[in-house]
Amino acid sequence: MLKKCNKKDCFIRVHTIFCLKDHIHNEKGVVALLLVLWVMVILVAIVGEFSYSMRTEVNITRNFKEEEESYQLALAGIERAKIEILSVKEASYVYLNEEGLLVFEGGEEEPVREDTLGMGSFSYTITDEDGKLNINTASLQQLKNLVQNTGLETDEVDTVVDSIIDWRDSNDLHMLNGAEEDYYQSLQMPYSCKDAPFDVVEELLLVKGVTPEIFYGSDKKEKEKEYRGLVKYLTTWGTRKINVNTAPQEVLEALLGIQVGEDIVRQREENPLYDVRQAARGGKLKSMFFTIVSTGKTSDATIKRTIKATLKHNNGQLKTLYWNDNYIG
Repeated sequence: MLKKCNKKDCFIRVHTIFCLKDHIHNEKGVVALLLVLWVMVILVAIVGEFSYSMRTEVNITRNFKEEEESYQLALAGIERAKIEILSVKEASYVYLNEEGLLVFEGGEEEPVREDTLGMGSFSYTITDEDGKLNINTASLQQLKNLVQNTGLETDEVDTVVDSIIDWRDSNDLHMLNGAEEDYYQSLQMPYSCKDAPFDVVEELLLVKGVTPEIFYGSDKKEKEKEYRGLVKYLTTWGTRKINVNTAPQEVLEALLGIQVGEDIVRQREENPLYDVRQAARGGKLKSMFFTIVSTGKTSDATIKRTIKATLKHNNGQLKTLYWNDNYIG
């Protein structure tokens, strides 16, 4: 038999039921709110990642575009330099002006080797390789004279020069202060001694005793010693004779002797030499080998590309001997 409840108990029970319903309803609302918040967090993360990814893609595309533009501008500089070299049909008579720029006979005394093109610009230099000492044909004494003139001490000179001879000769016999296969294989990152002529002068960086400071040169303010840099005086192109109108004094003295070198520099400071008899032994007045270094850059100069090329000028034609389209120097 059911027990009849009084009004007070019924009210309490009904109130309790409604409270439980409200509590359950509130819990569902909180769960729904949390789900919505998590969905929003996930969506924000997805949108942020997508935005970052798109921004990265845009930057990559823009950099690729500007790098290609810079490369084409550098190519334009190479072509402009070729036109300048071809302004002389035969082997070129060249000399240095007061600013040290290479001048071609009949060309501008103060050549402008920079220009704007489209939204960017380019600039280039032309170097006479016939005004440098050929590292593959120079004698031991000539190399010693030159290396000593670039700021090295006697023991450094002996190590560098003997190692150059060992690198370029075909045998495995050591010079007194040189290095052959056993030395290079003992290094932390071993490699082989070439035992063959240098293809490019940058191979010197692999030779025992040649540091980047000795090769490129260093400022006395930054280092204990001041090195003038071997790269400015040595080449793998050209002949045994050097162009006395373009060769640095260090090269002239190394090849022709100190007195002759000083006399030639003194003469050409007044006027370039025109008589081959003034060139003395081992010298010449015309050049065939030239190196062009051309740099292209965009309007804001944030992206640059540099091309280095060595050309041979003969019978009104240019032959490319060396090409580096991502040169860093």
